[in-house]
Amino acid sequence: MQKLHSVCWIAGIEYRKWLTLKNLLILLFSILFLGEYVFSNVLRVAQMTGLQINYLEPMDLVMSFEFYMMVIPLIVIVELSGFPDKSAGNIFVVMRVGRITWLLGEILFGILVGLTCLFAFFVASFVWVLGYAGFSNQWCSFMTDISEKFPEIYSQNLRLFLESGTMAHGTPISVTLSCIGLLLLYFTIMIQVLCLFRFLGQQKIGLIINIGITIFGAVAISYMENIKWFFPITHAIFGEHFDMFFAKPIVSLQSSVLYFIVLNVGLLIINARLVKRCMIADGKW
Repeated sequence: MQKLHSVCWIAGIEYRKWLTLKNLLILLFSILFLGEYVFSNVLRVAQMTGLQINYLEPMDLVMSFEFYMMVIPLIVIVELSGFPDKSAGNIFVVMRVGRITWLLGEILFGILVGLTCLFAFFVASFVWVLGYAGFSNQWCSFMTDISEKFPEIYSQNLRLFLESGTMAHGTPISVTLSCIGLLLLYFTIMIQVLCLFRFLGQQKIGLIINIGITIFGAVAISYMENIKWFFPITHAIFGEHFDMFFAKPIVSLQSSVLYFIVLNVGLLIINARLVKRCMIADGKW
């Protein structure tokens, strides 16, 4: 219990340090980006057709298409550009709680940042469609009826609608929770990659690898079917697990969870060894 308290204490310290104007502005600009290219277009088409939206559908849409989804991990990577903090001020924290506890606290902090970004995106999506959406655990007519009632509008705005595989295998709430869970596992991999290269003294390489894996993975989903499942972003998208035409499973969600767990455990073992030899400021921990 004492170690858990220490982990949470470290995460809390780092989180309070993270809440700066610069980081909040980056988050604001990312919200405006999603609002302009996704939320406002969903609202525009809904108003044009008169079909109702579910409050959860705009973010389910973002987390279901690779090129919208790509924005979320990229923003989290940018927000964690200086992660983990190895400045001289942290030497007293490490001496007090130990290196492994400090590492776990830093990982928890990174997850909190990811959750903060997701929470901000959800709140923004609710505000964007406020007054024109409703809460329910059923897909609304905007997603289910538009292809039949307004085929021309549907064909011109395909990226604004969830695929049949997503809707056939989950409700708005279950899809939302599944996507959030998979994303958090993905964030944890990115956080540990940042730790790994930070400990090796190659922080920029860690950032480049995370960005490259995210972007290339999104491209692979659309254009490289045979290798897309090697990339974590594919496993983090609920709809990719099911065939869009026949709505049958391609890769089980359990397999994706196992994929993330194996990678995270492997990275944690490596980082736990590296942190024992890590340098801070001009001295050794």
